[in-house]
Amino acid sequence: MLQHLDEAKQIDEGAARKARRSRTGTGLQDKIRRRTDAAVLASNHETRLEEIADREAVTHRSGKRWKSAKVGVEAHGRLPIYYRLDGKITHKGYIDRLVLDPDEDTEGIEEFIEHITDDDTYSDYHDRLDETTFIVRGGEEIDEPFSQSELRKLSTGDPIDEDYSYQPAYVVSRPGDFPEFP
Repeated sequence: MLQHLDEAKQIDEGAARKARRSRTGTGLQDKIRRRTDAAVLASNHETRLEEIADREAVTHRSGKRWKSAKVGVEAHGRLPIYYRLDGKITHKGYIDRLVLDPDEDTEGIEEFIEHITDDDTYSDYHDRLDETTFIVRGGEEIDEPFSQSELRKLSTGDPIDEDYSYQPAYVVSRPGDFPEFP
């Protein structure tokens, strides 16, 4: 009878771990909440990236729900973001505010609308406020662009493939890239 006790304990521990995770979010969301070296990797058009370097704040949008990024912003007050062009990391900044599934009546949405630039063409092709709408502050061009393969996936620690294009990707930030974070 006691021979099955260890097996039962392992089953109970696994179920308890799964229950805790479902209460706090996914494993990735838990990592973003706990770690201070988490960052987002995304793509954007060159003109949009020039705007983040030239302006105090710029609103960006995505047609995907960035739930884990939202958890990071809520946990840390902001979340570092890297931007890539053709596999090279060229810009960086901080996601300062992020809202999922906003509409014109969402509380505080005026600030997001205020930071949509006159040159922004996103709403010519998509909803003005998309599934993820976020404000990037402290944007700058990186002096020495580097290959996205130098970044590692937050979930596994594996390098980001050179041709990896899914976004958002959650990565471990390189030491020194975001000295003001957290």
